[in-house]
Amino acid sequence: MRSGGFDCVIGNPPYGAAMMEVEEEYMRSRFRTATRDLDSYTMFVEKAVGVSRTGGRIGMIVPTGWYSGPKFSALRRLVATATDPRAFVNLPYDVFPAWVDTTVFILAKRSQPLSWPRSARCTLILKTFPKRHTIDSVTEFDDGVEPAELTDWLTGTSDEFLTYAATSQTAILHRIQSVSKPLSDFADVQRGVTPFRLTPTREHGNCAHAFAGTVKRYSLDLGPRRYVRFDDSLAEPKPERYFKGKRLLLRELISRQFRLQAVNIDGDLVTNKSMQSILPIPRGPDLSYLLGCLNSRLMSWYFLRRSNIAQRDDFPKIVLRETRALPIRVINFSDPAGKARHDKMVALVGRMLELNKRKHSGAVAAMSSSPPSAKSPVGTPALQLERQIVATDSEIDNLVYELYGITSEERKIIEGAL
Repeated sequence: MRSGGFDCVIGNPPYGAAMMEVEEEYMRSRFRTATRDLDSYTMFVEKAVGVSRTGGRIGMIVPTGWYSGPKFSALRRLVATATDPRAFVNLPYDVFPAWVDTTVFILAKRSQPLSWPRSARCTLILKTFPKRHTIDSVTEFDDGVEPAELTDWLTGTSDEFLTYAATSQTAILHRIQSVSKPLSDFADVQRGVTPFRLTPTREHGNCAHAFAGTVKRYSLDLGPRRYVRFDDSLAEPKPERYFKGKRLLLRELISRQFRLQAVNIDGDLVTNKSMQSILPIPRGPDLSYLLGCLNSRLMSWYFLRRSNIAQRDDFPKIVLRETRALPIRVINFSDPAGKARHDKMVALVGRMLELNKRKHSGAVAAMSSSPPSAKSPVGTPALQLERQIVATDSEIDNLVYELYGITSEERKIIEGAL
């Protein structure tokens, strides 16, 4: 608008609206935020910014998806340069009957847009409700708010809004990044094939043994024997190396406890796109070192602070680009202390894998089938084994905290969030 504008624009704009091709072309010609994969609500946000006066407030409730991911980069950059964000609210699940996780934001329009990347500081507040909470009063929005700094999120080439990272948490994220390199520097990471039709018998000359089981932290259930046609007929074929020999499998879906789930595997198995294969590279760290880092509390916490996809109710997951960017502590093998920590991690992870193998082998369950005796205060073999698993898991977490230089106070922040 040439002069003036609205003092306040509020709304709950439509999202996921189906459009004809001619309508999409028109939207792209009129709105910066209407990119190739457009969503109707982004244009409402852009229009609201356009019709507001300088200093005017824009408040909306929209899906959380625009905070991260390349699809909404244009919208994030518009908001970061044309406005000063004042608040982001991470709402509980099921605020609306629709299966969409939602957020509330409040923006203040700037008198003049900034250039990208933004360097002007902008302090805002964050509010995160518990996932299964029911909001009974608007006064709850004032409880437990935390300060955050917008430009602390926009480091390097990133334009993602880390709405789960307040100022104290952002400092930890930066510390972790400062001593790390992305996983892609230490391993070859790729997801499985698609489509993925499994058969109980070989129906084609190019069939391969397929993975039909389940991956959890440090445990692997291969499932029933199945086969898949593995050749160029696949829509997204992948090189054979991702499905052979020693590697890690990372499950795309994160657990209901919001933990990354990875395990080692040694064998020829084709996986579908719900699994990511992590292959060792020459002169890289041992795969068990990577496995310990990936399955640690610290790594899950780091990922959850940076990903809104991982926080959603419907299929929370880690996508390939996020996996490749996970921060792995650099080990200087010429430093005896660094090598010792690496080797300790490998030993602890080896123990963890063996303990979980025993847990799921059935032998312990058979030993524990009778009621525990009052004369056995240490508990059943299954209980003893579970205690060993918990203790070893804790040792791995402690070592990871040490590797990344996490203080006792920072550890409280991390463990209080998981």
